[in-house]
Amino acid sequence: MRRKEPPNPTRPARPRMLTVALCALAMAVVQVGAADAQDLPYNRGVTDACVAQAMEADAFSDVHLGQVHSESIDCLWVYGVVQGRFVDGQPVYEPGEDVDRQQMASFIVRMLLPLPERYFALPDGDDGAQFDDSGSISDAHLRSVNRLRDAGIVEGYDDGTYRPDQHVDRAQMASFIARSIEEVLQDELPRAEGLFDDIAGNVHEQNIEKLATAGIVQGRNGSYHPSEPTTRAQMASFIARAMDYLVNTGVLLPMEFGQGTATTYELTEIDWGRHEDFERVTFTLTNDEGTAGWRMRYVDAARQEGSGHELEVEGDAIIEVVLTGTAPPDTTIDFDASFGGDAVVEVVDGGWFEGRHQLFLGTTGLHDFGAAQLDAPRRVYLDVFAD
Repeated sequence: MRRKEPPNPTRPARPRMLTVALCALAMAVVQVGAADAQDLPYNRGVTDACVAQAMEADAFSDVHLGQVHSESIDCLWVYGVVQGRFVDGQPVYEPGEDVDRQQMASFIVRMLLPLPERYFALPDGDDGAQFDDSGSISDAHLRSVNRLRDAGIVEGYDDGTYRPDQHVDRAQMASFIARSIEEVLQDELPRAEGLFDDIAGNVHEQNIEKLATAGIVQGRNGSYHPSEPTTRAQMASFIARAMDYLVNTGVLLPMEFGQGTATTYELTEIDWGRHEDFERVTFTLTNDEGTAGWRMRYVDAARQEGSGHELEVEGDAIIEVVLTGTAPPDTTIDFDASFGGDAVVEVVDGGWFEGRHQLFLGTTGLHDFGAAQLDAPRRVYLDVFAD
């Protein structure tokens, strides 16, 4: 199934076929044997979850383009799954550090948060002691651990402990991710057996094989090395591939991202136009120097950055548009908020906050969309495809 190309050749070619993906999931979630599986293990990649600019965001000073896991790390930074920290004024990710069990919980929670609530919502989690050693869990990770416990994704050990400081090995990591995906889909992942020569009898054997069948994990020379610790760099690739898998099932709606270089432009005008297969919303900017940056994604509610205030937006779904590197506008933005289209029905200005201008598009449903920019004058446009 392919869409007709719109007249503008610069439109990014990343249509999202949610209906097709859901049908594919219904056919794919079937128990398979090794003889029926494709050549495994294989790398499913991350290109359905991550646009090219997200994989080249160059977000951390200790992660360089071209390194084995750099594309996944940068992509997850765009999604907000990884955060890093500042050392001597520079953002660092520390890719060679091992992941422990409490950090793993936060990775998983942030992987699940972009899912629309109509598909999946994590329990809120409380700050109570759900494990005998909850007092040893860092405040930064306690709620994440509790949310996964409430969702049935983690259970802890037989002695009632969670062991937050224990490193996550490759076998345990597979169970964290496999259980998370199965909880989201409310179905068991397909599994091809006999994929690795060193996991027989491992308590995580089935989950390892499920993720290998999905292309989320791989091995080396027929072995999986289940007891090896998982580094932060490796974890990024596992999580990014899992998100790619969720995109292909139709339950995760991917984000559009543009890495901008300009820091002084203002949003001055918003226009809407109808084309044969899509509707285009164009954001006109004042500055032609440098490139504009943006983040666009479906959200469950139109919440203003900074205040957290929820805005009313017409329509059945909401696309959040954040233009980055902006200055506060000096004049009122020129636009007609109501469009009445087949895909886009309203635009609501969420305002400016700390270098970001936020807008919300009300749409008639979860339509595929793509974004890019044009020069002279500088414009960022969003194409929303009508069904």
